Amino acid sequence: MKKKLNLLFVLVFVVSMITLTGCGGSGKAGEKSPYEGKWVAVSAQMMGMSVSIDEVFGGAFEFEVKNGGKVSFTAGDTTGKGKWSVEDDQFTLSIEGEEMVGTIGEDIISFDDMLEMGVKVIFAKDGTDAMDPALYLTEEESAVVGEWVAESVEELLGDGPQTSMEGVDNINDALRLNIKADRNVTVIYKGEEIGTFPWSVALGYCTIESDNPSLSVMINDDGTLDVDYSDDEDYYTFHCVKASE
Repeated sequence: MKKKLNLLFVLVFVVSMITLTGCGGSGKAGEKSPYEGKWVAVSAQMMGMSVSIDEVFGGAFEFEVKNGGKVSFTAGDTTGKGKWSVEDDQFTLSIEGEEMVGTIGEDIISFDDMLEMGVKVIFAKDGTDAMDPALYLTEEESAVVGEWVAESVEELLGDGPQTSMEGVDNINDALRLNIKADRNVTVIYKGEEIGTFPWSVALGYCTIESDNPSLSVMINDDGTLDVDYSDDEDYYTFHCVKASE
């Protein structure tokens, strides 16, 4: 009888340990999970088109995985806490009463419907190569990344494209766009930096989120750009090419 009780105790202990080990959010005492650490949103897509993380969530979106199945998150100005667990290649994240299941990749976790907003969001492990925003650009987006310079300029109701412009010695300095992989573009007009703005690509156009100046960018079949630039005083159409390296 004593042997049977001892055997039963051992079996119960083994089953209990297996159950605890299987819970991705807890793991063994003192053992750090490979998922612990900060995860940062690096890509967002809505209806098959890339959108700005800042635009969707009002700022950066990140969460920190902690031991014991706990997680803290920041989305724009909002902060909070939640829980996490892992089973096979599925990462379950529960925040603000919402449970989301993501797919685990190499240093990334991808959620197809983040917070039931219809947005696919990819998070990368902070400090890894997966943080490189260029990895998540579409072919069309990759084509516009780089430094662009004006090759010609045309005034509204003017005499057609011109290769010179008042206020600059070189037409290239009339308009420069430094379109970066992090989906921000720096605009330089007549040698003066106007600002840095978010950009996105859809349906053959590159949208730059700026009201003044207003910039409308059409992507041409030959890979060049036509940029309509307008502010309180000027309205021009620039034909832009990539700057020679």
